[in-house]
Amino acid sequence: MRKYRCTICGYIYDDAKEKVKFEDLPDDWKCPLCGAPKSLFEEVKDNDTSKKEADKKDTSYVEEVDDDLRELSNYEISLICSNLARGCEKQYLEEETNLFRELSSHYESLEKSKEGNLEDIIDMVTSDINNFGNSMEVFSKYDDRGAKRVVNWASKSTNIMKVVIDAYKEKGIDYIKNTKIWVCDICGFIYIGDNPPKVCPVCRVPSFKILEVC
Repeated sequence: MRKYRCTICGYIYDDAKEKVKFEDLPDDWKCPLCGAPKSLFEEVKDNDTSKKEADKKDTSYVEEVDDDLRELSNYEISLICSNLARGCEKQYLEEETNLFRELSSHYESLEKSKEGNLEDIIDMVTSDINNFGNSMEVFSKYDDRGAKRVVNWASKSTNIMKVVIDAYKEKGIDYIKNTKIWVCDICGFIYIGDNPPKVCPVCRVPSFKILEVC
């Protein structure tokens, strides 16, 4: 019998304990803890096998960064300042929090509005997902645990974002009609449902940090 792990929250589906084999579950089945679709589950491999595969992986290569780095847009700077404000807020640095918020608002006001569509958003999210693996390899090379945690959280939250966007594209407004949308204030995890999870399945903060946005 096989076991399958949710790549978002770590929930284990064990064929030996369930009445239905994982492969026989309907395509629209979702993780009972975080709502991730069946497609985001992976088979749990033997520990020894996983270790051997990890040993085979070459992490010695680190892509060289071009010295001529591109200039950040005003909107990107605004987002960075907003994140720094959140970090300062969590450390009870009131003055620094307010300063970063002012900077964030300033740079946001300088950004010219851009028109886009759902396909543009999907392309950006997909690009981010494809780049997380490269980022994790670099941070693993230098054993940067903090950066690895950020990438891990971002990867899981962005995958859920992709699921939500794809479902909305397929079902339209009916997908979120008569229900609520929740977003974790710490890691950005998105949950669709009447009530949020008791803890965030990505970063494990309690439910009062998962805010209703719609």
